[in-house]
Amino acid sequence: MKKEAGYVLDVAYPAHFHREIQPVWLTALAQFLGSAPPDITAPYSYCELGCGVGINLLVAAATNPQGQFVGVDFNERHLAIARDAARSIGLDNIRFIQADFAHFARDNNLFFDFIVSHGVWSWIAPGQQQSILQLLQRSLKPRGLLYLHYMCHPGATPMIPVQKLLNELAHQRAGSAEQNIQAGLDLLGRLDAGGAFVDQPGLSARLQALPEKGAAYLAHDFLTDYWRPQHSADMHRLAAQAGVSFLGSADPFDNLERLSIPGNLQPILTSISAPAVRETVKDLARNQHQRRDLFQRDPQRLTAEQHLQQLDALRFRLLPGAPGSGAVHFATPIGPINGPEEIFSPLLQALAARPASFGELRQLPVFAGNVGLLSQSLQMLMWRGHVHPLRPGPAANAQWLGRLNEWIIRQQLRLQVVEDCGTAIHHPLDPA
Repeated sequence: MKKEAGYVLDVAYPAHFHREIQPVWLTALAQFLGSAPPDITAPYSYCELGCGVGINLLVAAATNPQGQFVGVDFNERHLAIARDAARSIGLDNIRFIQADFAHFARDNNLFFDFIVSHGVWSWIAPGQQQSILQLLQRSLKPRGLLYLHYMCHPGATPMIPVQKLLNELAHQRAGSAEQNIQAGLDLLGRLDAGGAFVDQPGLSARLQALPEKGAAYLAHDFLTDYWRPQHSADMHRLAAQAGVSFLGSADPFDNLERLSIPGNLQPILTSISAPAVRETVKDLARNQHQRRDLFQRDPQRLTAEQHLQQLDALRFRLLPGAPGSGAVHFATPIGPINGPEEIFSPLLQALAARPASFGELRQLPVFAGNVGLLSQSLQMLMWRGHVHPLRPGPAANAQWLGRLNEWIIRQQLRLQVVEDCGTAIHHPLDPA
């Protein structure tokens, strides 16, 4: 097993697409949260730290012609795949840089409207984390957005000893990362069968589901020497020291506190004003195991009038596979929520007929005088994968899109590019 700076190198990280880090999604979420985002109708710059094989950047670059995209990763095996893909597609608004974060933070002379990082922070050495913070301080533009994904307490806490066992076992073996993770899974299976986790049924269920994720993914997830869930309050303090302010989550469900926090806890949450205490209570109430936090440098908070104007300008469309009417069932982390037909049917029917703006949708009788209900309903449909904001600005390059789709097919990725939204979705036949 080959490592560098405590991180696995001898197996490529599988291609995973994350809609939450795409520019259209991020700008829409910032607007829902009441802040003015970067203008993606004008030229802008975007950087992904820990880009892996580049699937998120390839989709972003091909569908967002106004953006200039930079991917940073220290694994040459990853970047070889990403660069080959960019060449075959013909993209001229993307480049990949091989560097660890310390060297990139030291040598970078670019400034970015977006810096995003998914699946990185909780798995890298403290010195590399500090380099990310230094990069933010130096290179994120005013009003620039930071997306940072990390594992958090208390949901990830039970997995700390599991990761420790897998990592210690791998250090004692001479096999590849995938062979070592398989040996670790076998050991965990024997422990589970022997009753080691009988008093932790939730942990037992999580362990039994691990093999479904694949050995390559699990090797990157668990065999790092630095595997650290973090308290959100601590993370927000570190981000503030780097000059960025917490806006909310890039996961819209987490921003809808009246839905994502159990009802009997609502009065307790309402009584708490300190932001750090509120976020900690929310993490406890949801048993949160990961966060997709959205930060901004020098945020421009919108007045109520400006907020409504910006929301009114957002346009939405139904995504493939979405229902055209009826009630909507939401399987949420805290239990099922049934979206009433009388609210969701008019909304779905309007969007099934054609894309529509927020301003047009709030003219529907069901939302008359209730902007909050429309905002909540649209965000829930976004979270469920039924609705997406449309990308403003010029159309994407048709040749790029065609070649991107060909590359996706060759790679056997179950993704469908949605050009007018600047994103991709999991294939409608794929439950993932």
